[in-house]
Amino acid sequence: MRLRGYDGEIRQVIIRGNGREEPAFLITNDEKKMLEEIVSDYARRWRVENGIAEAVKFFHLNALSFPILIKVHFDILLTAVADTFYSMLASRLRGFEDCNAQRINRHFIRGKGSVVVKDNHIVISLPRRAHNPLLRAVRWDRLPDEVSWMKGLKIRFNWQ
Repeated sequence: MRLRGYDGEIRQVIIRGNGREEPAFLITNDEKKMLEEIVSDYARRWRVENGIAEAVKFFHLNALSFPILIKVHFDILLTAVADTFYSMLASRLRGFEDCNAQRINRHFIRGKGSVVVKDNHIVISLPRRAHNPLLRAVRWDRLPDEVSWMKGLKIRFNWQ
């Protein structure tokens, strides 16, 4: 197959039964790879793209607050960092290891609680909730117990 404006040969692959109503069309210039390898490569890329799309939707990357390129890069960086933190939290929660950021937020982040700074401690108090036993089961002792950029304040959890 030839593509106007492109000198090389291309290969078009049509995938049906991909979980969507319409087939997926792939175009590649790799004539040597087996069909299974091409589909596998694209599937991995789609997972990455879907992860970015999910982060854009949840962390509102599409509602950037300032049009300067540096700001865009900073917003993308913060989105990636936030998504990584959510993934790290999910990896420590039994049964939620593969959950997306929206579900982790709904079950663990968007709950009630309080954060109080007193003396040389940050006290995080969490009330009884259905998912709090999973938070309690996390090995918090393996994580840093102080916040260096807040003059070394110690973190303490108060489970009610």
